Amino acid sequence: MNKDDGSLAFLKIEPDKKNRHYNCAETTQQKLINLSFYVVDYLDEIKTKFGADRFLVKIKYNLEDSEGEARKFFTNSTEIKHVLAQVKEMNAFPRKVTMRASGTRYYLE
Repeated sequence: MNKDDGSLAFLKIEPDKKNRHYNCAETTQQKLINLSFYVVDYLDEIKTKFGADRFLVKIKYNLEDSEGEARKFFTNSTEIKHVLAQVKEMNAFPRKVTMRASGTRYYLE
């Protein structure tokens, strides 16, 4: 048995399942245009200073990336929100996608 070193890590406390954020660096949809990445998960009904009912999307450039290398972005794109809801319903995450844009309209391929 390991000796308690006084750190929180030693206690191995599981994350709160009701937690409504991702502990990783933030990026933007604009920076992801024409890039391929994996959508790992998302949170819905997030309120931001830009409005309510946003999605917070967690991505990884490679599936093997650590949690520290993951990124997140906010979206209010109805097309992205629809696709992600369908993927979640199918229990099909992670899913490789490419971010596309047409003017101010963002969508996934």
